[in-house]
Amino acid sequence: MITVKDIMTAHVVFVDPDDRVEQAIGLMLRHGVSGLPVVDSSGQLLGVITEFDILDIVDDFFTEKNKVYHYMTRDIKTVESGTSVAELAAIFRERSIRRYPVVENNRLVGIISRRELIRLVHDVRSEPCLEHEPTA
Repeated sequence: MITVKDIMTAHVVFVDPDDRVEQAIGLMLRHGVSGLPVVDSSGQLLGVITEFDILDIVDDFFTEKNKVYHYMTRDIKTVESGTSVAELAAIFRERSIRRYPVVENNRLVGIISRRELIRLVHDVRSEPCLEHEPTA
């Protein structure tokens, strides 16, 4: 059985809740991602900060609120690393969320997006099937 752990991205860019929001924005732009997990110094997942969350700053560019914790979403959905890809597909179909933090004992161990699941489908379906290979 293929699980989330088999296809997730294990090297995750994340931010601390006390980081400045500008640092989170810079990381998102540099790494081409639309959201970052927010993790404390012990590795505990506290939330996520996304482009959507940061849109609030557009209303007041000069707000004194400048920490990630001011903007992050705290009530987040996660998936366990041992979740099967079939269960993961059902989760993605159920909600319009693009990516989920992957946790083990509420500690961040990776991130999984719809793209990794689609990549798995591509890789499996692109492999030549031995039954159909021409014989010499």
